[in-house]
Amino acid sequence: MARQATTTDRSIDDLLDAAALAYGTIGYSVAVLRRGSLVYSRHAGLADRVRGTPITDRSAYPIFSISKLFVVVALLKARALGQIDLDMPLERIRRSLPAAWRTISLAQALAHVSGLPDYIPDHVAPSADQAFAEIRDLPLRFAPGTRNDYNQTNFLFAKESLEQATGRPLTMLVAGQFRAAGMRHTGYADTGAGVPGLVTTYRSLPARDGPPVAYVPESGPPYTYGSRGVRTTLPDMVAWTRMLLRGALIPTGALHASWKPFAMPDGTAAWHTHGWEYYRHDDVTIVGHGGGVRLVWRHFFRTADPSDCATVIYFDNGGRTTFDRHRLAALIANRVMPGAARSGEEREEMLYRGLASGRWDQAVARLAANLPAGDIEAIVNRVGYDAMNILDARAALPVFQWNAARFPRSANALDSLGEAWRAAGRVDRAKDSYQRALALDPSNTRIQAVLKELDGPAADR
Repeated sequence: MARQATTTDRSIDDLLDAAALAYGTIGYSVAVLRRGSLVYSRHAGLADRVRGTPITDRSAYPIFSISKLFVVVALLKARALGQIDLDMPLERIRRSLPAAWRTISLAQALAHVSGLPDYIPDHVAPSADQAFAEIRDLPLRFAPGTRNDYNQTNFLFAKESLEQATGRPLTMLVAGQFRAAGMRHTGYADTGAGVPGLVTTYRSLPARDGPPVAYVPESGPPYTYGSRGVRTTLPDMVAWTRMLLRGALIPTGALHASWKPFAMPDGTAAWHTHGWEYYRHDDVTIVGHGGGVRLVWRHFFRTADPSDCATVIYFDNGGRTTFDRHRLAALIANRVMPGAARSGEEREEMLYRGLASGRWDQAVARLAANLPAGDIEAIVNRVGYDAMNILDARAALPVFQWNAARFPRSANALDSLGEAWRAAGRVDRAKDSYQRALALDPSNTRIQAVLKELDGPAADR
């Protein structure tokens, strides 16, 4: 007998329906766990738009960088068994490294604070040795441990360290996780050809003004499997998640310890820790990983009590436009674990949906009618940066223009508009906005420096 839908189920349904409509999502699969138990699951839409194939339990998704989570768990297991030291320098993993690389630790690589150049810029070399050869003479991007910079070279070292420590290939180690969790429809694949139930993946058009186009996700040689390569189904990921959270893949203590923040020199936490994406607000810590800007595995827990938790697995195969899957996951989690989302995220998502669906004016008018001026400015500004980072400067301009017009005495609103104009290549408009911002905040040295740079001979006019 099917479980009767609850008010919470309907609330999540409504949220997902609104997102799919606004973003033109082709198909998706979602599961929610509360304290490790499945409380919600749903498939909607199409695995293939042309054939009309529906998404089902057997629909297999390429999960891109979420594949890293299996590597992370394998590393944590090896450490618990005393096989690997995450603090060891990279020179113990690969010989003949450039001198500047040798003392970088594996832990710094897993936290993406290594400063290493990325071996996947525009193409993938045929072998790991060739990949290293192509980047070994490049300078470090920054002094190790001083900045966050996500790149794939970090997990190339992670894969090699794991294989050296255990004497087994990564695919064999991760296959053990698949077997333990009963994941019968999960595995690595060099290509999507012949994968049963594989969804068709779609990419939005640059202007997001038409239906998305189908494409074959990039495949790579097995040495790239430290970063990507797994395809799986929603039920399989639910099974793996349940095994992970109850300590069946690695001891629960080791798992929780891996969710402690990785400290930066200024005392803040890095964006990753032990390979997990890391974020914290109020009394909630959030870990997990995203993949291909369209999928996310996100775990929320009370920082003082990791057993009080919710996990959201969100997969989709693309749509008319991209959006913030992490925010959607937070709002889903908030339905079963109040406080999982930041204050204001619900309004930010509503506003972003309006922008993405061509209903910006209506969405921002509703927001402005119901909030204090200070809250409105902050939320609109955040959505503007979301649009600029996820979409492009052109999409963000209406947001920042609205804020600057509504709050003409706000240096921050004018500063943000200047940044958008600059990103859009309109230096004249950018200078005007920055000058107006500086007039309101004359001691702002950063704006002064930006204007000096824009006035320089190298400014792109």
